[in-house]
Amino acid sequence: MARKRNRRGRRISHLFLCIPLLLMMLLVTATTPGAIETLSPAASVPSPTAAPIPPVQENASVPAAELTASFMAQPAPTASGDTFSDVFVDVDTNSASAAQAPLAAEPQPVQASEPLPSDAVPAETPQPEATVYVETDPGHWEYDSGSIQVSIDRHTQGNFVYFAADIRLTDISQFSYAFANEKFSKHTETVSDIADRHDPLLAVNGDFCGFHDRGVIIRGGKLFRKQNSSRALLIVGADGKLSILTDRTEKQGLVAVRLLSEGVWHTFEFGPALVENGEAVKLHSTILRVEEGYLEPRTAIGQYADDPLHYLILVVDGRREGYSEGCDLPTLQKLFLDYGVETAFNLDGGGSTTLYYDGEVINRPASGEERKVSDIIMFMREANP
Repeated sequence: MARKRNRRGRRISHLFLCIPLLLMMLLVTATTPGAIETLSPAASVPSPTAAPIPPVQENASVPAAELTASFMAQPAPTASGDTFSDVFVDVDTNSASAAQAPLAAEPQPVQASEPLPSDAVPAETPQPEATVYVETDPGHWEYDSGSIQVSIDRHTQGNFVYFAADIRLTDISQFSYAFANEKFSKHTETVSDIADRHDPLLAVNGDFCGFHDRGVIIRGGKLFRKQNSSRALLIVGADGKLSILTDRTEKQGLVAVRLLSEGVWHTFEFGPALVENGEAVKLHSTILRVEEGYLEPRTAIGQYADDPLHYLILVVDGRREGYSEGCDLPTLQKLFLDYGVETAFNLDGGGSTTLYYDGEVINRPASGEERKVSDIIMFMREANP
């Protein structure tokens, strides 16, 4: 009986010794920095790893002070990846995610003498270059290589601005052409985009032959179309001489065969004819408005009588209030007569009107940017070999 009482007494004393030990464990856990704040309900917290406490032997008594000192000597748990499941917020999706990851190291300041690696700066996306419209004061351009002579002057007359390009060639091959996407089709590109591939000295929009399916289209001595048409037809002969066909009642297939047999270099379907044999042609067109007062941007070509390779290009800016309103066809006709040309013919105009010289657009297209067209006329620096 005495032994049972002694055992019961020792057990009670052991119980009293454990009570302060449990209180101290709770105190240490509560005072660990960030131990509570970094946890979430979804995160599981494993028990801190601590050195084992020696078991209490039935026949041995361990002083309470010794037990307390043994526990306090153990390191407190830390919020490391080895111990806790860190909870973080994805800044891109703003959603909380639980992931096993160590805490990020404290960021180190970047020294000014150490430049950031080049790949740390994102490369800028290249922007397409806009068409540059160059105006040369006092509005005069001139070129003479011996093979080609070009003189361009910009003039203001009344309420419109126009460019007069005097062109002298030495070979008919310098009077060239090009199609959008380099093929005869309905595809379109700007005058400058087409010209940039061929490097002419001067280029203008043509007759927009890809916009319709009528007429006889010959370019560079090659036949691209032979259909009936009511438009006037400009013919560029083998020697460069201009002539105009206004009677289109004949079957145009036969006309095309005849023109090819004559060695015709180009044909352009548009009109109307403005000047023939040095005289004004009565303006008439079922396609275009020819009355006075109908102001539009214009592109037209003429030829002097002294030389079949001596041409005059007139480009009239229009639809630009405060700068140039454009001109009507009677005014355009009179301009050619004033310059003394033998033949003159109206080409596609309006928003298509573009004058390209030495790699740049030097007029002001109606909409503020170039219209895409199907074809252009080019005057090359050198003759084809």
